[in-house]
Amino acid sequence: MLWGLAAGFSRLPSGLREESNDLALYHRSAEALLRGEVPYRDFFIEYPPGSLPVFVPPALLTDGLFGYITAFAAEMALALLAALVLVALAARRLYGPAGWPVPAATFAFGAILLYPVAVTRYDAAVALALAAAAFGAAFGGRWLLLAGGALGFGAVAKLVPALALPSLLLTRRGGAVRGAVVFAAVAGLFAVPALLLGGGNFLESLAYHAQRGLQVESLAASVLVALGGAREVVFEYGAFELRGGWTSKALALTTPLTLALLGLTALAAWRARRRTPLGGAGFARYAAAFVLAFMLGSKVLSPQYVLWLLPLVPLAAGGFTGGALCATLLAACWLTTQVFPLHYEELLSGRSPGPELLLVRNALLAALWVLLLPAPAREKGEG
Repeated sequence: MLWGLAAGFSRLPSGLREESNDLALYHRSAEALLRGEVPYRDFFIEYPPGSLPVFVPPALLTDGLFGYITAFAAEMALALLAALVLVALAARRLYGPAGWPVPAATFAFGAILLYPVAVTRYDAAVALALAAAAFGAAFGGRWLLLAGGALGFGAVAKLVPALALPSLLLTRRGGAVRGAVVFAAVAGLFAVPALLLGGGNFLESLAYHAQRGLQVESLAASVLVALGGAREVVFEYGAFELRGGWTSKALALTTPLTLALLGLTALAAWRARRRTPLGGAGFARYAAAFVLAFMLGSKVLSPQYVLWLLPLVPLAAGGFTGGALCATLLAACWLTTQVFPLHYEELLSGRSPGPELLLVRNALLAALWVLLLPAPAREKGEG
């Protein structure tokens, strides 16, 4: 996996490395923090406070943007390697000595397929947090404290891992509740100082994302483009958004759609919990379903978001069902890179095959969400 990621990173065009807005923002934020500036108060950052510990280490080891980018990519590659190890150990715990190669291979090949964003976005650190949570849920008992802490850090790094908390609470009662307490403690350790020191600017960073428009890669946007319901594409808030036509109506529907998908996922998880306590496989299955529900309903679906699924979907089931889930995930990873960056210009201009590739990718993600909703079989190693 490391070789594949390094090879992919080395052949990225300058627009995705040295000229990347995201990497430049990470670098500026790290340098400002090392100069003693206070996040949110002295400099604006659109990301939650848990992102800063990820941005800083490469800046301590390098000078200049180019060196920072290389070191950051190495940091993210190591994060993915650690996540891979945790996924393999969790799979072995859940499905026995012969049950770990497929989940581990799915994670590794998925990361390689997503090479344009795998080590150039800090979502690899979020994937590591989710992998640690899945590992803790697989082993249960005191390890649920690790799961809660990992989700707490993930939540203050990029919010979305908080969606996995309901799945943790449905695994085992006592340990899961203690895990939720650890989640709150870790999240508060980052959020409270940010709120006290950053004040209104910290809240403004959260509101920043609420003001975004309909990103061209979202599910709603892919349907609009296919139906000819949008007039133009503009660059706002660091992403390309649709404007005109039915865009405003589709944008208004994203919030109720997201809530509906999350509600259906919660109902499926609760019904499964009533049948039998959810173990590690149940956690991974419904954590992935919750994350997918957000991805499908949201007005933003950036390519790096697919990284969040790599530690969860491969652990959701064993046997034939698990293989089908893994195959669907890998197909979605491949199509994600086909869309961005390989056919991104065609997507933005509405020319084939860009819109078609995006529509199929989003349809696969929707199918994956549906496949995750049924209750999981009881896994090995779970008493």
